[in-house]
Amino acid sequence: MNNIHPRERELQQYALGKSDANPEVIAHIESCPGCQAEVSIYQMLFTEIKEQSPVSFDFDVQELVLSRLPKTNTGLTTDDIIAGFLVIFTCSCIGIPVYIFRKIILNSFIDIPPFFIYSIIIGTTGILITKILSLYKKFLKQMHLLNIN
Repeated sequence: MNNIHPRERELQQYALGKSDANPEVIAHIESCPGCQAEVSIYQMLFTEIKEQSPVSFDFDVQELVLSRLPKTNTGLTTDDIIAGFLVIFTCSCIGIPVYIFRKIILNSFIDIPPFFIYSIIIGTTGILITKILSLYKKFLKQMHLLNIN
């Protein structure tokens, strides 16, 4: 006999149907009077829950809840339009010159030694990692102030 009693979840699973339970759990429950008592309580509880009639309200719960929620505007606001314009303008200011001067830009990197290119890439990566970590620390401070864990 197993001296370790099954967890509540396993007892409930056994009470709902023996076929779904683990064989070791079944063997323990059948030989332990304490677990059998708990299983019978769960079985009685589950049958009472099944016998209850569904709850019916004389009012529309969905309408009551939805009427208390704030209305959200799904249309475009002026801030959205300005932000979209700025994104398009910035992409155009960068993209058009890069497209026009793409051959000159590519040829300008041919004469640079690989050491300098790697130094630029490593330096930029280091700066980005530092900025991301500082932003994350700031986020954690703000969450701590809000007491959200």
